Amino acid sequence: MLDSSTLIFNGVGKIIHGAHGAKAQQENRVLMLSPKAHGDANPILLIDENDVVAGHAASVGQINKKQLYYLMSRGLSKKVAKRLVVRGFLGVVLRDIPVADVREQMVEMMERKLSNEQGTE
Repeated sequence: MLDSSTLIFNGVGKIIHGAHGAKAQQENRVLMLSPKAHGDANPILLIDENDVVAGHAASVGQINKKQLYYLMSRGLSKKVAKRLVVRGFLGVVLRDIPVADVREQMVEMMERKLSNEQGTE
């Protein structure tokens, strides 16, 4: 999340009655790239069956300063280090996009947003 943006992410997983043996795992992650940004991640599981395995996780935070320090101590600029941390954060999501054109568009948009945001530091 950039600038003074706000996000409320309600991730809902629903297991309906009759879905015996269903397995569901949900992970909501929000990365704030500005101290003015605000994010909430709310994993919600709606389970109407007894014989299931379900779990959820959520994290909201700023870029890890230890990761930035580590990369910068190896000679990378703060701008490059920040970009690498963000790419790593989003890499899990990006690699699972099955359509190559859509995946490439997402990477290009992310790079464009990061380039614009970097100029405001």
